[in-house]
Amino acid sequence: MKVLKKVLKILLFMSVMLVAEGKELRIMTYNIYGGRLANGIKLGESIKKYKPDFVSLQEVDRNTKRSNFRDVTFDIAVELGYNYYYFQKSRDFDSGEFGISFISKYPVEKIYAYELPSIGVEKRQVVIAELEKKEFGKKVMIINTHMDYKKEIKKEELESLSMLNGLFESDVKFLSGDLNLLPNTEYYQTLTKEWKDSYFEGKDKEMRSIEDPRIDYIFGDYSNNWKVKKSFFIKDDTQDWTKLSDHFPYMSVIDIK
Repeated sequence: MKVLKKVLKILLFMSVMLVAEGKELRIMTYNIYGGRLANGIKLGESIKKYKPDFVSLQEVDRNTKRSNFRDVTFDIAVELGYNYYYFQKSRDFDSGEFGISFISKYPVEKIYAYELPSIGVEKRQVVIAELEKKEFGKKVMIINTHMDYKKEIKKEELESLSMLNGLFESDVKFLSGDLNLLPNTEYYQTLTKEWKDSYFEGKDKEMRSIEDPRIDYIFGDYSNNWKVKKSFFIKDDTQDWTKLSDHFPYMSVIDIK
């Protein structure tokens, strides 16, 4: 009986710890430069060791001459061993398509796609993935986008993003992607009225500055349903990351509470 009581106490303690820590969600955003420097297999091999659960990709080729008529998102998903992925076209390109995409370890219940105000041939896209609620016990939505670098359209893009954010109800929402804006700009200040920057949450936040040059982000909503454990750009010495893309992957390890 004493042994049984000890076992029950241990199990109870473990369950309390699990509730307190929440379930981990590892989000990565990566502008892959159209796969100009590395194909999907190489890109997948490179990020696999970091075990991302959800990968937001920008500048993605699909069935282009440049990609040897490969679906780059599919190739990365296969390398990661994940079954859930989606591509959204921004423009026709090189006998194929060019756009943004995502890859998910977890089942995706719903996908929404929208076009931001755009200048030029490339129509800037927003893709929203709603993960199956059973995975986290909460409704989790992850937004992926690649905003324009042109200043004259930035305000309209941000207004559209804000409108989309208001349209969707969710327990937890994340905004990820290449936003083509620096953190010391008015555009960043506009974003942070609705979103918390994961870069300044969790481990090492005291060592970081608003002046750090970056345009790749993972933001979270202002709910209390998530907590960043750590966030980082991947540029270790396991390989020369500049030979894969002109961007580094950015990752946030998050507890969904």
